[in-house]
Amino acid sequence: MEALLTVASQKQNELADGIGLPKYAVSRRQSGRSPWSFDEADAIARHFGIPTLTLLAGPEAACEAYASNQKSTVTQLIAVRKEAPATAEAPTTTAPPVSTASPEPQSSEPAPAPVDDVTQLSAPAACVLCQLPATTALEGFPQHVSADECAAAASAVRPQESPTGPQGNQETETYREPVPTREQDESQRPLPSRNRRPARPRQERSDTKNAGVAFLRRNIHDALEQHSGDLEAAQRYLVRKAIPHAMELLDLTRRGGRYDVVAFPFLPDILRKPTKDKPDQIWEARPKWSRSWDSLPTGTHTVDELDINGAYLSALKTHLPLGELTHSEGPIDTIKLRRSGFHLVTPGEWRHEHLPNPLGARDEDGPLWIGEPTLRQLNRAASEKYGRLCAPPEIHESWTSGSTEHLLEYARAALAEVRAEAIANDDAVALEYVKAMYSKLVSTMGDSNYNRDLHRPDWVHIIRSAAFSNLWEKAFKADAAGLHVVGLRDTDGLHLIGDWRAARGAQGRLLFPEGRGLPEVKLKNQRIITIGSEA
Repeated sequence: MEALLTVASQKQNELADGIGLPKYAVSRRQSGRSPWSFDEADAIARHFGIPTLTLLAGPEAACEAYASNQKSTVTQLIAVRKEAPATAEAPTTTAPPVSTASPEPQSSEPAPAPVDDVTQLSAPAACVLCQLPATTALEGFPQHVSADECAAAASAVRPQESPTGPQGNQETETYREPVPTREQDESQRPLPSRNRRPARPRQERSDTKNAGVAFLRRNIHDALEQHSGDLEAAQRYLVRKAIPHAMELLDLTRRGGRYDVVAFPFLPDILRKPTKDKPDQIWEARPKWSRSWDSLPTGTHTVDELDINGAYLSALKTHLPLGELTHSEGPIDTIKLRRSGFHLVTPGEWRHEHLPNPLGARDEDGPLWIGEPTLRQLNRAASEKYGRLCAPPEIHESWTSGSTEHLLEYARAALAEVRAEAIANDDAVALEYVKAMYSKLVSTMGDSNYNRDLHRPDWVHIIRSAAFSNLWEKAFKADAAGLHVVGLRDTDGLHLIGDWRAARGAQGRLLFPEGRGLPEVKLKNQRIITIGSEA
């Protein structure tokens, strides 16, 4: 593709506009992080005016077909693209006019050489077609004379890159970092710690988050400007662009990151749907619980139905597996090993009517596959700090990978800041835009035709499980503070009886500050219930 863009004198943004893809999507495909689809190959072929099979035949065939449609040759098109540099280099690449009488073909004319004129280079240079070293030039540009020479250079480049070859040794000597000698001053020696390893260039957290915030603000401003201040039209446009913008935000906030995102890893069978309409084997522990009224005190009570703000946005900060999941048998300490994934467990029995089961509304008994947030929640519930509410789950086998809690943190922080600004400024357009971005990102990063740049169903399960686990944690803290938990609904519904506005946790902080911010809750509805005949 790079060779075809060079011959056509086009850039990635022009290709993106021509085939109807976002710029970031073309960049991901060019770098190999995302594959090209057959439909996109057809669009590329139409964009350049060549057959699809010719495009798939390789860069040389595609370039020659494009040049033939332009009634030109590959070398002529490249010469037109680099006409200005070629003019500047003309005195050094062509012979002076006085040598026109020389019988040598290279110096027969002062003008640029004809298409079939081949000159020898004093030093190898990158071929304009295959980017490999070439010793010949056509029309003043380094290029192999035939396709066979390009193929021969491609086959010869492997032994040249071998560390045992002379070229490999030369590269090693050129770029090797200087090693301190004994004669150097002691203060200049590296300390005997992990700082001796060459540090990978990284952006600071504030810089990365601020870049994401600026990206979101610019999108909102451009949408309003494009629709001449029409708020409804701008909001519809931004919501429609939420998925590509979310992926671009993820790429932007991952620049300089310590970990690389594996967009299309191998998936075990537990994450594969048996049919299109049937789910995979992962149990997300979605809560759908209502307390038995027999366990409530008699009398008339007001049930406050609270809404948890930005449940999925907060759940983006969870331990996500980085690469492909690997299998293991028996118990595993994922916290100590810094791993995350899915586990086949037999949970302990739950006997509490005043609290919901961390496993959610499950009708069947026996082993089941759960995500990392659910496993850690069950282990916390079995700990002494939580009053040993149940026995710890028995782990039979696991699929895990190395993990980090900060993989989506910069994107989450940028969305949270723009959301807070939108609430403060009463900006409904920005608020709906941010909500659409994080909700659609979570819902389409798995099996979805609307997002082909990321296929991580394991992340979808873990993020959802984290949101459900966060809701259960709030219910437990409410019960510990003396409130009566009446019900849990999905990711953001918490129903309580009692003065929740004054409830405080173990550290004296308010458990449920009222408002629209991420750490706050909203009163969604109130209803009156009567328990017993004395009420």
